[in-house]
Amino acid sequence: MANCCKIVSDACCHINNAHIKGRVGYGSSACGALIIDDQGNEHEFSKYLGEKTVLEAEFEGLIFALDKAVEVLPRDKPIEVCLDSKLVVGWMNKKFKMTKEHIKPLFDEANKLASRFKLVTFVHHSRDNALAKRADHIAKKEYKKYNP
Repeated sequence: MANCCKIVSDACCHINNAHIKGRVGYGSSACGALIIDDQGNEHEFSKYLGEKTVLEAEFEGLIFALDKAVEVLPRDKPIEVCLDSKLVVGWMNKKFKMTKEHIKPLFDEANKLASRFKLVTFVHHSRDNALAKRADHIAKKEYKKYNP
């Protein structure tokens, strides 16, 4: 893992009846970030986000992780950002066109923060990935502080 910097970001957003197709709504949300520096040191960060949609929570989690990364990662090394949201990864890699006007300011902020690093690659990973599970655990732990 040395010489490879990695950010693993996840958000949890609990929306009532979220399983119902076409359901859009807001839910209590938190995010977690696991950041691994070029020496293999691991740093955990979390934040309660309040009432958000799932997409807002995913983007705000990414923004939070990119902002915290500046504190612990060198800016001159490539960074791999891992997310479990295919949609967010597609937008950040410019493979999907951003059409959601309410998400565009968050997308712009995430791009601005990512530009502080030499090279950032956004990668989709499965929720079953070990690092994804850790980021999810960090987010859920923060969520439970506000929603016992």
